[in-house]
Amino acid sequence: MIRHILVAVLSIFTTAATARADSPRNPLGETANYQLDKATTRTSGVIQSGTGAAKVTEFLPDHESGPSYNVSLDYDFMVQFYGRQKGTTKWAFRDEFFTPEFMENLRRTGTYETPDYKIRHEGYGDARNMDGGVYPHCDKVLIYDIKMSESNPFSELIYAAAGLDPYRGDNPQIEDLKLAAHVFTGLPVLGAVKLDLSGTAQGMKIKAGFDYKR
Repeated sequence: MIRHILVAVLSIFTTAATARADSPRNPLGETANYQLDKATTRTSGVIQSGTGAAKVTEFLPDHESGPSYNVSLDYDFMVQFYGRQKGTTKWAFRDEFFTPEFMENLRRTGTYETPDYKIRHEGYGDARNMDGGVYPHCDKVLIYDIKMSESNPFSELIYAAAGLDPYRGDNPQIEDLKLAAHVFTGLPVLGAVKLDLSGTAQGMKIKAGFDYKR
C-alpha cells in the first residue's frame, strides 16, 4: 500500500525540468535531507525533534505498476512518552514522476489519481527554509486519500505522536492522512522544499513539518 504512496512520502516531486530533452534524468542515487520544524504551526508538540533522508535506491523495470524507481525514507524522531522512533520505509514511484511532463500535466489538469493516493495542484507560493534558503514560485502540491497499512513502519511515528503504543498491533486506523509540499525545480529526489504531514489517530490530529536542508 504505502510503498506506492508518495514523504510523505513523500517522492512524487521531481527536478526533471532541469534535464535536457536528449539526456533524460536518471535520479538513481540522489539523496535529499530534511529537518523537523518544531514550530507549533507545523509540528505537534509531542514530537520533540526529527530528521529524514530520502534516497532513490533502485530502478525497477518490471514493477507491477510499470517501470519505477524505489525511494527509501530514513526517519529518526524523538517523541514524548515513547522516545526514539527510527526506521526506513520505501515506496515505488513510476518513472513518469521523474520527467518534466509529470508536473506540467499536473499544473494543467489540476489532479492525478492512483488506487493508493490522489494528488492536487494548489497553485504557487514562495518558501523560506530554516537554513536560510529562499525558493520563489514553488508548486504547491497536496497528496490526499492516502492508503496506509498499520504494519508500515512509518505509521509507528504517527501512533506514538498520538500517545498510542506504536507496537500494540491493534491501533485504530490512521485517518485523513495528507502530505502538502512546496516543490522547487532543481532539488534532488522529491524536489520538495517543505513537506507537511498530517493525519488523525483516535481523534487526535498529528502534524509534522519538514524543511529541505542543503
